[in-house]
Amino acid sequence: MQKRKSALRKQALSASEQAYNGIIDLVLHHELRAGERTSVNQLAERLNLGRTPVKEAITRLQTEGLLSVAGRSGTVVNQINRQETKQLFALRRTLEDFAADDAVKNVTAEQLRRLRQLTQDMHPRSFDPDSVTRSTAEFVRANVEFHALIIAATGNHFLLRIYSQIQIQLQIVTYLVHRGYDPRASERRQREHEEILKAMTARDSKQLKVALRAHARTTEEAILETIKVSRSPAERIMALA
Repeated sequence: MQKRKSALRKQALSASEQAYNGIIDLVLHHELRAGERTSVNQLAERLNLGRTPVKEAITRLQTEGLLSVAGRSGTVVNQINRQETKQLFALRRTLEDFAADDAVKNVTAEQLRRLRQLTQDMHPRSFDPDSVTRSTAEFVRANVEFHALIIAATGNHFLLRIYSQIQIQLQIVTYLVHRGYDPRASERRQREHEEILKAMTARDSKQLKVALRAHARTTEEAILETIKVSRSPAERIMALA
């Protein structure tokens, strides 16, 4: 009986995780847009999952700030304004700056290998004008892991937990955009990731802080500029960094 209960808990957890990832994929693939209303029933049908795991995923994403739930009004993908964007990036810079010293000191050979691989993986996904939506979603996944690895390298589980709470929303805000393919932005983004990798490999915390700050600053500026010139609420979620 205990084994059966354990198996059922694992199945429930797996379904909840599927729902969580599925909702994020809908957002990343522009199938669920900022400001759009949805519901547990609609998401369950779209994801081919039960209501319970979808509810659990919505609660988790609400906690992380991606979704809002308002009774009969349903579930809404949050929009973001200039002030919230500034707050997100201020927090990101603070956490990454705090992490830099321990990250370069404690990073393992395996973590460096994975960072190199992710940098290589992000390159073709940044330069695929024929499938912007698919490549953007794939890029977000690789980029999330890239930045999380730097924080994980500190060995500070409390820091990683805090960083993870804002990371999904931050990455969607940063990279899920509707400006289409921009080769100059892609080149800059790739170059910035290579500079971050170079600093990690050299175990140079000073250079790592410089690289991380530069990457966050250029991304924030692009997003704030797009929010300033956007014409409608549905478009206020920004530009490709």
